[in-house]
Amino acid sequence: MAGNLIYFIITTGITIAIGIISYFLKRTMDKIDKLESEVRESREAQYLLSEKYATKAEVAEIKATMQKLTDNIDYIKEHTTKNEDFIRVMTRLESKIDSYCSR
Repeated sequence: MAGNLIYFIITTGITIAIGIISYFLKRTMDKIDKLESEVRESREAQYLLSEKYATKAEVAEIKATMQKLTDNIDYIKEHTTKNEDFIRVMTRLESKIDSYCSR
């Protein structure tokens, strides 16, 4: 009877120890799985951000293009006739032609 009691206590103790170890092992494995998924999501987010933002070389290229556009706009402003000026000159010309033809 004493032997059976000791055997029961030892097996119960081993079973409880295995249960506790299994619980903490399972909890640790769940945390590791969660962290792995978060790392994967962070890498995907980083990849998306790298597509969203420009690199220094791309920014320099954009600045150069913007400067060319600004220079072209300034050139167009200096070397073209405004619509209002064209209409005014054409109206004067028509009035001169009309006055010349009516003589």
